[in-house]
Amino acid sequence: MTAASGVEQRPFGRAGVGAPTACQAARYDQRSIEDRGVPEPALMENAGRQAALIVEHLFPKGEVVALVGSGNNGGDALVCLRALAAWGRPVSAVVVGKRTVTDPVLHGWELPTTVLDAGRTSAVQADAVRRLERRLAGAAVVVDGLLGTGIKGAPRPAHQTAIEAANRVPGAVVALDAPSGVDGTDGTVPGAAVQADATVAFGWPKLGTLLHPGRGRCGRLVAVEIGFPPRAPWSDGWAELATPGWASQVLPRRFAATHKNEVGALAVVAGPAMAGAAALAARSAFRCGAGLVRVCGPAEVAGVVAAVPEVVFVADAPKAGGADASGRSPEAAIEASRALVAGPGLGTNAGAARRLERAMAARAGRPAVLDADALT
Repeated sequence: MTAASGVEQRPFGRAGVGAPTACQAARYDQRSIEDRGVPEPALMENAGRQAALIVEHLFPKGEVVALVGSGNNGGDALVCLRALAAWGRPVSAVVVGKRTVTDPVLHGWELPTTVLDAGRTSAVQADAVRRLERRLAGAAVVVDGLLGTGIKGAPRPAHQTAIEAANRVPGAVVALDAPSGVDGTDGTVPGAAVQADATVAFGWPKLGTLLHPGRGRCGRLVAVEIGFPPRAPWSDGWAELATPGWASQVLPRRFAATHKNEVGALAVVAGPAMAGAAALAARSAFRCGAGLVRVCGPAEVAGVVAAVPEVVFVADAPKAGGADASGRSPEAAIEASRALVAGPGLGTNAGAARRLERAMAARAGRPAVLDADALT
């Protein structure tokens, strides 16, 4: 969404977004159905329709082919196809595993369907692969509804065949909840796994889709609402995401007319060993809300931190307590700041140790973060 000013607006900014493991997500599904009376078919209907909306928005042209597994993930894929077909999109299904081609979730819609039967003989397997690849060849979008988040271990041969075929398709791949083959709890990839361009997470992104190597298989990760009740006590123990909404609650508010000294000044004691580290620390401080950042270091650091034009550079003096050409000293810069960072590129020689000692003496109880060479 874009405002009249041309600036992109963020319509959703929830502060609390959970990231459950596969088991935690399955438990929440079950408790929502049993304890809150949420109809299970409604969850599948909402999931499939939301996936269809994402597909239509991101990849609006061409045929959509879904790889349909035997579980709920496959049901979500069939609902997605049914919705797309109702909107006039050409669709077809490839059923992998035990699932009827006249599934009740289709509500009477008859979709072109291929059943993948990767049998035991090599001839049957080769024929199944050829039929699968012919079906996928013209697909603009492949929807991955094979395994979802409940997988443990490597996919079975028939699923592996479908996954490998999907990864060879030149069109886009959209995974439902998690790319098939990615563990929804720890992000491991024990065997073949779908390489998705986008992943539609139902309710919340699953923890395994946020951890590597699984995260690298997800592409763009979009979480959608499908009718779950508000976070309940049985969601205790979930991981939580740091979102823009969370950051807006945690970071202090700044008024438009605020002076830089009113929101905090930071002194960074750095060295030439890795001068870029000082620039990174200074830029991070400004992004976190510091009003003024003073970088104290040898002259070699000045040219690098100039990449952050807001920084005030204070050159090291030849002796303790001395000042640079402007009359400033590192000790005075620290005393004029509310907090201290020491260590980026500082070095580990005797001179660096003396600079650190002087900085800590000037700190006089101010909050301090010691990093990198300061710890050494």
